[in-house]
This record gives sequence, structure tokens and C-alpha cells, in this order.
Amino acid sequence: MKQHIWGCLLAASACLPMCAAAQEIKGKTVSKVTARVVRADNLIVTDDKGGWFGSGLTMQQLGGWDTAYEVQARLRVVSTTGRFRVRMDEPLDIRTQAKPAVVFRSPAVSLGAEGAERKPLVVGHGVDFQNPAAPLPNVDSEGYYNLAVSAYPPVGDFKSTAGTYTGTLSLVFEPLVAKP
Repeated sequence: MKQHIWGCLLAASACLPMCAAAQEIKGKTVSKVTARVVRADNLIVTDDKGGWFGSGLTMQQLGGWDTAYEVQARLRVVSTTGRFRVRMDEPLDIRTQAKPAVVFRSPAVSLGAEGAERKPLVVGHGVDFQNPAAPLPNVDSEGYYNLAVSAYPPVGDFKSTAGTYTGTLSLVFEPLVAKP
């Protein structure tokens, strides 16, 4: 019986707001709201198709045994300011897991605007780049860049150096802001 009474009281209390009388609001009922929207600065780096290199990049040795392994990639950079800096975060280290002491020699990384000379990227030194001008005001600029990576194979004969090698290229892209 207690549960039945308790349930009825709960149901009645839930209906109370529906029984309340309507009230008339007097005074100011309209307000003007003003907002200023500031466009965020973008610096978006992708492959040339708008994605990324999900399976990595594969280096190839196109010359003889003593020539460097190489790979090139086309990057797309979308930037609000049009200016950015690129630096290597850490040295490129290409090695095999089977023999960690066996590493590629003299790795070199360079980046350049499409149709321009590539600039070498090294740890601790940033290189500045400038996108082409944006086509319209208040539109981000878009530029295409060629990334090149090369390294010489490890010292030794084919039998002692054969294997699958991997490495991580860590680049930092930083927007540059013009002084006001």
C-alpha cells in the first residue's frame, strides 16, 4: 500500500508543472547580439592528393651497387599566412631490425617548391618557404613541394647487408606570422 501511495505522489508531482498558470513577461524581450568571427590560421600538409603516405615511402637504388637509394614525394601545403618553416626533428636513421648495427650511410633530406631548387633539411636548422599567393583575399594559399630522401647502403657485401630496412623521417612544419 505504501508503494502505491508513494507512486501516486510521484506521478502527481510530475504533473505539477503542466498545471501551472501561464505568465506574461513584461519588459525587454529583444536583445541584439554582435559577434566577431576570427578565421583560424591553417597550416595543413598532405600528399598531393590530400591524404598521407599510409604505407610509407619505398626507397629504390636505381644505379649500381655503390649508388644511393632514393625516394621522392610530392607534398601539398595549405597555409593561411603563406609562409612556413620546416626542420628535421631528429636525424634520419635507416636500419634493419635483424641487425640493428647495420645502418644506411649519409642520409640526406631536401625539400623545395615545385619547379625550384630543393633546400637541404638538417636537424636544428629551420628552412623558410613561401607558398604562391592566394587566388582571392581571405583564401588560404596552396603550394606544392618536392621532398627527396636519399641514403647510401650499409658497408659490406650483399649477403651481410641484405634485409628489410626501415626508418622514420620526422619533419616539423611551423607557420610563420608576418610582423604587424
